[in-house]
Amino acid sequence: MSTDFVLPTPEEVGAFYDRANLLITRFQGGNMHYGYWTGPDDDSSFEVAGQRLTDLLIDKLAPGAGDRVLDVGCGPGKPGVHLVRRTGADLVGISVSTRDVELANERAHAEGVADRAVFQVADATALPFPPDSFDAVLMLESIVHIPDRTRALTQAARVLRPGGRLALTDFVLRGEIIEQDEETRQAVAEALAAWRAAPLVRVEDYPRFVAEAGLVLDEIVDITAQTMRTYQQTHMAMHEYAKTHDDLPEDLARLVADPVDDGWDVEPDHVSEGVVVVVAHRPDAP
Repeated sequence: MSTDFVLPTPEEVGAFYDRANLLITRFQGGNMHYGYWTGPDDDSSFEVAGQRLTDLLIDKLAPGAGDRVLDVGCGPGKPGVHLVRRTGADLVGISVSTRDVELANERAHAEGVADRAVFQVADATALPFPPDSFDAVLMLESIVHIPDRTRALTQAARVLRPGGRLALTDFVLRGEIIEQDEETRQAVAEALAAWRAAPLVRVEDYPRFVAEAGLVLDEIVDITAQTMRTYQQTHMAMHEYAKTHDDLPEDLARLVADPVDDGWDVEPDHVSEGVVVVVAHRPDAP
């Protein structure tokens, strides 16, 4: 079997989430993104840890009442609706998944913010909005599905108003490059393909991605240590679910056929893949 890394198309990503979004939110505390735990003694639920990561990104953007925020890769809408309720900002959320958008709009209606949180189908690499449309752009674990990071960031920069801020999370290669044997390479390729994720980029690439998009880099924060528990928690929940249900997508079911231990037995410094928060802004003038 080839170990070539697959470049997911927007259509493939959308179809995956149409089929799997409700299951993923079940495994990840109502969200479809990493959790943030403060340390080995933090026994927070996935729901609490996921909310903590959402709030971290909102804090980085710092939108105010009346600001307009674009949520790129909105999922079923939990982070976007929370942002609106917490900050008073208006929000437009997009996803390539029709089902994501349906669920997100249902959530906005149920929580009484449908006048300020609207969700629609759209592609992050071809945003259907005019220039200077938004005060902030949130990309919470969505750019992981886009092979051309610079293209997505360029689109975000185009719709940002001068001075507008962008905050994202991405799953990246970090530290010293470790030469992988064929078996390891195959496992990584299969995992990325199963989740419809693009090949990993290096954290050191982000300053170039941001600059080429016409943005100014504010910070890159490595949160690998705080998010490592996500893998174990998600894997174990999916493994237990698959024992009694047959509706888990086949490629995900293969990934969780064997259980894993829940723990912090791996030092973050020894992990070659991790999670970063990237914050940037559009300059006030060209």
